[in-house]
Amino acid sequence: MKMRFVVSALLLLAAAPSFAAPPSMSPEQFLRGLYAAYKPHGKPVAFDYPDAKSIVDPAMLKLLKRDHDMSKGEVGAIDSDPICNCQDYDTIKVMSLKVTMSGAGAASADVTFKVFSDVQNARFSLVVVDGAWRIHDISTKDTPSLAAYLRDYKY
Repeated sequence: MKMRFVVSALLLLAAAPSFAAPPSMSPEQFLRGLYAAYKPHGKPVAFDYPDAKSIVDPAMLKLLKRDHDMSKGEVGAIDSDPICNCQDYDTIKVMSLKVTMSGAGAASADVTFKVFSDVQNARFSLVVVDGAWRIHDISTKDTPSLAAYLRDYKY
C-alpha cells in the first residue's frame, strides 16, 4: 500500500505543470539592454533569422525564418531595424520607457527614444521564454503590428 502511494504521488508530480523560474531581469532591463547596444561601434542583435533567436519569442522567430526563406537572399519584408525603426543610427537615447505587466510572463512596454534628431515611439509586446524576456511583437506608427506585417507580406 505504501509503495502504491509513493508511485501515485510520483505520477501526480510528473503530470503537474512545471513553472519556470522568474526571469533574471525585468522587462525594462531587457529593453534598456537592447537599446544600449545602439551606439558607435556597438553590436546590436540583428533582427533577422537566425540571429534574433536571443531576443524574440518562437512565434516571431518563425515569422523571421519565413521571411528569410521566402526572400531567397534578397531584402525581404523587413528593410530596417524594427527595434530602432531605422536603417542607420549613431547613439540611440531612450527618453522614456514604461512597462505594463499583463501577467507573470507577459508585458507591454512603450518606449520613446531618439535616433539622431528624430524622436520615435515603439510599443513592445514581451513574453517570457525559458526564463528570459523576448519580443513577441513591435508596434510603431507606420507598422501597427510587425507580426501581422510579416504574416501578411506578399513575396
